[in-house]
Amino acid sequence: MFKRAFDIIGWLGVTLVLASLTVRIAKPDWPFSYLALAGLVCILLYAVADWREILRLFAGRSARLGTISAASVLVVLGILVAINYISSREHKRWDLTASGEFTLSPQTSKVLNSLDSPLKMTVFARETEFARYKERLPEYQYQSKKVSLDYVDPDKKPALAKQLAIQSYGTIAIEYKDRIERVVGDSEQEIANGIIKVVTGQERKVYFTQGHGEKDTASAERAGYNGIVAQLGRDNYKVERVVLAQQGEVPADATVVVVAGPKADFLAQEIDGLTRYLERGGKVLLMLDPPEKAEGPQLTNLIALARAWAMEVGSNLVVDVSGVGRLLGTDETVPVAASYPNHPIVERFDLLTAFPLARSVIGVGGGAGGRFAQTFVETSGRSWAEADVSSLSGKDQIKFEEAKGDKRLREDLPESLVRLAGALRQKRAGEVNREVGLFLGQALAVTGHDA
Repeated sequence: MFKRAFDIIGWLGVTLVLASLTVRIAKPDWPFSYLALAGLVCILLYAVADWREILRLFAGRSARLGTISAASVLVVLGILVAINYISSREHKRWDLTASGEFTLSPQTSKVLNSLDSPLKMTVFARETEFARYKERLPEYQYQSKKVSLDYVDPDKKPALAKQLAIQSYGTIAIEYKDRIERVVGDSEQEIANGIIKVVTGQERKVYFTQGHGEKDTASAERAGYNGIVAQLGRDNYKVERVVLAQQGEVPADATVVVVAGPKADFLAQEIDGLTRYLERGGKVLLMLDPPEKAEGPQLTNLIALARAWAMEVGSNLVVDVSGVGRLLGTDETVPVAASYPNHPIVERFDLLTAFPLARSVIGVGGGAGGRFAQTFVETSGRSWAEADVSSLSGKDQIKFEEAKGDKRLREDLPESLVRLAGALRQKRAGEVNREVGLFLGQALAVTGHDA
């Protein structure tokens, strides 16, 4: 009776092992390892209980021949199982498209790797459209084992579509913990924004300061920022305006504060509000256009704020006579950066970037108040900070004139490597490292991040 029971246990073990292999192939996101472990335990119990019978079977000559054949089969099976196990633990994918179409951005990968709970993505589309989503979405599952995918035709499962409030075909429902976000579209930007929003559970807000002649976030003119606002919206940021002269403090829900090309200086109480915000770990992006005239109004308080954070803002205009700007159809007042230091903000920059009408920024020697600047954009070695801004108008030939106040900011080079942007790293006991970015010129950039 016991022998029959252990025989059944042995066959059950073999069945469970084969079932685990089947599940691994058909449903790789299911926990197949439990089936395999249970099967191996059953087989081990059978071997311990019937070890005498197993030895007797191996004793005869025919049995030995059979054993060789069985062993060969087991070796091959073992190799296949080992390959399957290794592939499940160490599998790699390669994106061979020229544009990296199926490669996730570092930001998306970072969010997926930080998941501490299962995240489920359910595609609601017509069954004939599933193939389009299956080309892209497995990359998210590959990046994190906590991601699961499902494909549902709302016409076949209308109850589920109603339960998740799906309004249209092509909607991806992203569920995480007790939150859900619905994304219409299959681009990485749209999906990543949905993932970030459902994981963080909070809205990210960008506040643009007002009251000093800053760029108009609603304007569609050439100098307007409505295009930037639209892009920020696609990146899951909500844009609002703030008048610090009235409020006195930066709103508590601010992710970042942007000072975009002010014409007039900030009041002392406004600078105090920004300083308190920075001291709380906030992020500020200063975009300070160079003075239109040498005798024009200076942004004294804003420049002093930058210096307090170890960045020296020059009252000048960066010119670049390397000739690269002319190749791009511009002139010397548009410095071009071709290479970038090792910094997270520009780690994926692999193209030329141009900065029309930018003033110089350099790190304060020795830092300021325990803070030290880091450069993350540099112009060419044939650029300098031009002091006489008004003299550039209509000039046939631009040349370095130290007697007039032009500055080479690197004495170890024949021409200066002018810093267009700096990032500050501060570390104090008991505080989290943080970076505050300073970017000069009419451009928007990410200000920094928690280090």
